[in-house]
Amino acid sequence: MQFTQSKKIGIGIMVFQMIAICFIPVMAGAFAFEEGRPAKGIEGPCHHPPGPSLGMWRDPRMIQQLELTEAQINQLREADFAAREEGLALKAQLDGLRLKMDQAFTEETIDAAAIRDLAVKMSEVKGKMFVQRIESRLTLAKILNQNQLDELKMYAKHPKKRGPRHNVKQLAPGQPAEKPEN
Repeated sequence: MQFTQSKKIGIGIMVFQMIAICFIPVMAGAFAFEEGRPAKGIEGPCHHPPGPSLGMWRDPRMIQQLELTEAQINQLREADFAAREEGLALKAQLDGLRLKMDQAFTEETIDAAAIRDLAVKMSEVKGKMFVQRIESRLTLAKILNQNQLDELKMYAKHPKKRGPRHNVKQLAPGQPAEKPEN
């Protein structure tokens, strides 16, 4: 009886440690992407990092608004594909570590040291992903000129709302909805 009670206490302490190591930093916002706004998914809504992206070369409105040259579009395209390729490799590495972590937690006997090692490796990969996003933004700053960067900052501060739900007028309860104008 005494042995099983102490064993239960030991397992309880290990579980508490794992919760403290894995979940408290997340709840405290240590991995939030923007202040005051929790991240959704891998990197934010729709799995795209917040802020300007190298993928703007795909958006004809951004090309026109920023007056990008063909050379800039080509540089953005090449940098975008290189960053995405590196990001995919890091994501695959992180997914593999998550799988190992899940496997470690489902073992009959939990190896706390192995789980801590996996947690450290996962945080290193997440750190590399963060640095990669910063490098992408720095690359963007190298490709665009100062006027384009200023325009991009203004665009980021005042994004245009898109989609049909933004075109619908506020209605009184029970009033039929009107179709948005195109």
